[in-house]
Amino acid sequence: MRKNRLAISILGGLTFLVGCGGGAAKGEDPKSPSTKASVELAPMDELKAIPAELDAEVAALTKPVDDIQTAIDEIGALPKKHGLAAAEIMGMAKATFDSGRVELKLKADVGADAKADIEASLKKLAGAVVALKSTPDRVAALTTKVAAATAKVPVLASKVTATATAASANPFGSADAKAKGTADLANVKQVQEDAMKSIRDVQAKLAGIPAIATKALAKASASFAAG
Repeated sequence: MRKNRLAISILGGLTFLVGCGGGAAKGEDPKSPSTKASVELAPMDELKAIPAELDAEVAALTKPVDDIQTAIDEIGALPKKHGLAAAEIMGMAKATFDSGRVELKLKADVGADAKADIEASLKKLAGAVVALKSTPDRVAALTTKVAAATAKVPVLASKVTATATAASANPFGSADAKAKGTADLANVKQVQEDAMKSIRDVQAKLAGIPAIATKALAKASASFAAG
């Protein structure tokens, strides 16, 4: 009887733990502070990440320039590749450029592989055109983000300095924590300067990107009109 009561008591305790979540992450709200904290970067890591993040944003902005050139080259090679009339291919390319829609209008009997090839190139063209035409809005959005990063850099640097100073001077801290604090204090100024240099470089690049996008669009339009 006593063993039965003990077993019931243990089961009751387990049921309570399961009902309350038992510390398991499965039922944890992904928006809770504890969950967010697990994915948030430390101030020093966030400061170090700024240059790479901004470079990636700029690369995404300029990628459509490369994409549209690739589409021009692919479309230009289609007539010879599949034995089609150049005027027919360029006409479809011009229509895609102007409307943003891909429509295959082929007079000759064309195989499935050729159709797929033509359609893929026209879709690549359409996507690049849409991206390039949205360049001014995308540049404006990134300009706002760069301004926010500019304001954030000194704040992060101050947080790093305060945290590192406390860690290196903490008499109860571990040797590793003290060493990290000392290293962060020694490096924070350079990391801050690197972040600000990256911001200045990005600002300089942003000023010229809209003109580059416009030039790429004009080149594509002219190449299809000439065809």
